[in-house]
Amino acid sequence: MTLSDPAYLLTSARAQGFCDLADVPAQTVEAAQRLALGCGRRLVTCGGPLPTPAAAEGRPGDLRPGLTLGWSVTPVPEDSASYPVRRLSATQSVTFAVCLAAAWPDVHQNPYPGVRFRRADVVDTLGEIGADPRAVHAAIDTDLHLFLLICHDGPYLRLGPAVAALPDTFAEALRRVHDQLPRPLESGAKWSEEEEP
Repeated sequence: MTLSDPAYLLTSARAQGFCDLADVPAQTVEAAQRLALGCGRRLVTCGGPLPTPAAAEGRPGDLRPGLTLGWSVTPVPEDSASYPVRRLSATQSVTFAVCLAAAWPDVHQNPYPGVRFRRADVVDTLGEIGADPRAVHAAIDTDLHLFLLICHDGPYLRLGPAVAALPDTFAEALRRVHDQLPRPLESGAKWSEEEEP
């Protein structure tokens, strides 16, 4: 298989959760998109680490533009075994909720790509609500990266390709609970994106 093979592109996006767009002809992306749409999926342009955390030996690569495999037809996991749902632990879930709140300050915008946020703000917020520090660090530094829910952006973090792939109805459901997400920086402390973490 080559970079000009749409099946290879779809397989790569599915297997890795994110694939590089470099050296992929536009007609291959278009053909892969048609194939994906025929299966209730769609290719979503987003940013992600290459190599991905699962493929990296050590720290994942830098953020690059690429593709992830999202949904064109909303999956109903309860009705079909063909849409497996990854289950996060309680600590992973609340850690991701704080990351989502930090990255998504405006409910009227799409959750992805959001804004960059600081790891320390997430750790401090979870410490204040009594989460186990070891589990929080494992979620932030390993688990959520492997699931491509968050990724490094220099010294900051940002939402990952898995969030870009969320079906629109899932994003709408998140909007309904946006005001209930545990928020970092509630003390009123603000920082600019140029400021060091």
